[in-house]
Amino acid sequence: MAPAARPRVCLPVPGGLGTLAAVRPLGEVSSRLARRAVAVAGTRAGVAIVFVVALAVWWLQALVIPLDGGRDLGTYLGAYVQLFQAHPIDLGYVLGRTPGATLVVGGLLDFAGGALAEPVVSLLYAASIAAFGARVALLTVVVLLAYPGYGILFHELSSDAVFAAAFAGWSLLVIRALRLPSTRAWALVGAGVGALVLVRPGNQVLLLLVLLPLLSHVRGRVRVTWAAAFLVPAIILIGGWAVHNGIRYDNYTIARGGNATVPFFRAFVTDKIVRPDNGPQSRELARAVQRDLISKEPYRSYGITLHDFFTEASPR
Repeated sequence: MAPAARPRVCLPVPGGLGTLAAVRPLGEVSSRLARRAVAVAGTRAGVAIVFVVALAVWWLQALVIPLDGGRDLGTYLGAYVQLFQAHPIDLGYVLGRTPGATLVVGGLLDFAGGALAEPVVSLLYAASIAAFGARVALLTVVVLLAYPGYGILFHELSSDAVFAAAFAGWSLLVIRALRLPSTRAWALVGAGVGALVLVRPGNQVLLLLVLLPLLSHVRGRVRVTWAAAFLVPAIILIGGWAVHNGIRYDNYTIARGGNATVPFFRAFVTDKIVRPDNGPQSRELARAVQRDLISKEPYRSYGITLHDFFTEASPR
């Protein structure tokens, strides 16, 4: 004989159907609010709202993290001061930094005694968020409320904030060029690459994006025209700065890396083994120091001799 079937036991669910019925309207309301927010974000008013909210987020963060000096601020200020001097003392500053971040960082602290620094940086932050596009920016604002790392980046006065804002604006140009390609659109993208390189030299890698117009599904002549429109403004900006450095400082470079001076720095400053009688190149260096450096101000007023220069070497 088959065993009798066991009776089923139904355990009561806490809240039962009443809980589900109560949750469903909340989900529908949230969904409607989300759709409404996305619809508003697609309008000009939505962009303005996103901008204002982002601005408020920055100033809210500033209550805890006020604007302060960022990474390598001293080198940017040194480059800013000597950029306008006819005879700069330390070429490491002016050749080691490109003018984009230098002019922004130095200018904000120079004009109005630095009073414009916080308002301008907060505007850069808000503009960089709005540049993502209205709908994406709306989501970005919500994310930033939970993770304010991007906003904290704009509370340090350095090239990081300048680069972040510039890159956000340039990304918008790239998106527009991909959606509505034209000669003008790609020229703006190329000019943006040139500007980004003048903020940070490492952005030269973005020149490889010339492949985008070359791979477009259009006629060959149009592709070449778009690629040329991309490259010409970028090369004018980048090459123009290299020529500027060559004419003023006899160094045709966009930015001289720190590793370029490491061997001589160790030999001259750390080990102090450089002497005029070491060889012909050392004697030539001594003649140049005597003729072009210690015989001029401010070194002449300091009473620095050629012997002092080599035996008491310092980073300055």
